[in-house]
Amino acid sequence: MGETKPSDTFRFAGFSLDLRRTVLRDGSGGEVALRPKSFDVLRHLVTNAGRLVTREELLATVWPGVFVADESVTGCVAEIRRVLNDDGRMLRTLPKRGYLLEVEVTQEADSARQAMTTGSSPSLDRPVGSEAVAQPLAPPTRASLVVLPFANLSGGPEQDYFADGITEELTTALSRVRWFFVIARNSAFTYKGRAVDVRQVGRELGVHYVIEGSVRRAGGRIRIIAQLTETETGHHVWADRFEGTLEDIFALQDQVVEAVAGAIEPSLEAAEIGRTASKPTESLDAYDLFLRGLSRAYRLTRQDSDAAHALFCQAVEIDPSFALAKAYSVGHRVNRKAQGWSGPEEWAEGTEWARELLDPHQADPGVLRLAAIAIVHLGKDHEASVEAAEWALARNSGSAQVLLSCAWVYVFACQPDKALPLFERAIRLSPHDPAMAFMLSGVALAHFVAGDLEAACHWAERVVRMRPVWLPGRRALIGALMLLGREEEAREAAAAMKSLVPPDCSLEDVIPPFRDKGIRDRYIAALRAAGVPG
Repeated sequence: MGETKPSDTFRFAGFSLDLRRTVLRDGSGGEVALRPKSFDVLRHLVTNAGRLVTREELLATVWPGVFVADESVTGCVAEIRRVLNDDGRMLRTLPKRGYLLEVEVTQEADSARQAMTTGSSPSLDRPVGSEAVAQPLAPPTRASLVVLPFANLSGGPEQDYFADGITEELTTALSRVRWFFVIARNSAFTYKGRAVDVRQVGRELGVHYVIEGSVRRAGGRIRIIAQLTETETGHHVWADRFEGTLEDIFALQDQVVEAVAGAIEPSLEAAEIGRTASKPTESLDAYDLFLRGLSRAYRLTRQDSDAAHALFCQAVEIDPSFALAKAYSVGHRVNRKAQGWSGPEEWAEGTEWARELLDPHQADPGVLRLAAIAIVHLGKDHEASVEAAEWALARNSGSAQVLLSCAWVYVFACQPDKALPLFERAIRLSPHDPAMAFMLSGVALAHFVAGDLEAACHWAERVVRMRPVWLPGRRALIGALMLLGREEEAREAAAAMKSLVPPDCSLEDVIPPFRDKGIRDRYIAALRAAGVPG
């Protein structure tokens, strides 16, 4: 390919890459923040769209003559996917080979636009029968909204976790109000750090309203500023400022929730919001530790997982009645067990804590949904798990996280007919979720349990492309391939997985606790026949 002129602009997937100004713009013309090296990686991928680009080629192009770790490329690719709202279908990772940007690209040089490289346009798979997540989504009939990540104005990135915690608390509180359709936290956080056009957000997420705001924490004081915008017109419906002491943080959150609800739906009764709002703990130290743990729990590395586990435990140690911290601790232990990062002592304590949280009078569905998935994965108690899932769904079936956890419970109970509709609804509520791989690995296993191995293989392949380090996705793919008779592919996939598996990991411990022993035995046998360690 010839040398690119400085004035060239490349257009793809609703974005434009301006090489002369070195900026990436979205469909509305707004500038999208991107680190310089990530921009250089994207430039090389765009100018080579439709062609496999090896990791070595990227290193030589973007970091010529400099030795850098492979993680530098991985980090840039992750940032590119985040800003493009890509779940791994547009920018594909081909294990041990490189990267492939599958989009149609057009090039503008000065005033002349000419066709350039054309990759095969990706067919958008429809997740479990729903609209494809990459397509614009029509808002539901009831009031729908997303709480975008609140900006941290506290003077340092180390305080991001606090602003993120406020955002998550507001999302959770608003999702409990049955009049609202609330986009899940994880999809909302794909917009973090970006200058966004609320009209574009409305189209991408299918919502009527966007809530934006900021948090400033100084000493013992806190200020929350929030505004509500209508996505169709960009009209500001409401804005307000809330100030108080850190001791009043929960009251401040409740005030913001009430104000937003009142602006959207004047007929809402304040008593409904007051009934659903709850103060998670009297200890601000425990709450701070909980938020710090939450900020690490969403990252899928052993180091972050260990840190999150320790922080959750410290929060519970300070306040043993802090149910939400205890629930997130046991829920996080499920992921740790599935990755082979924990042992029997941790599972036994998690089972004990989960049993303490299993209460039909528990008002918080977020506590119940985590207890439900923990009691079956850590303690193999299917009956208690399904019962707790039903309690959680009865309290809030409009939360993507509740739907996701309960869908997993039904997978473990070998009831795929109940699991798949819940996964579908969770994906609709969180269509751009960075944790989409967790959802789709559940979809894959639901199809596996149902006996549809082709579908299981299809969804598991997507999971491995999205999150190669998520071992349940790799196991689902290997098991489905092996039972389909594609033994060579299964063994290749097992060999590619070996470096990710801890040396003391046992298959008997880490595979899903399927209620049907026949399904469980067949799954283990397939994995072992393919050469999966453990």
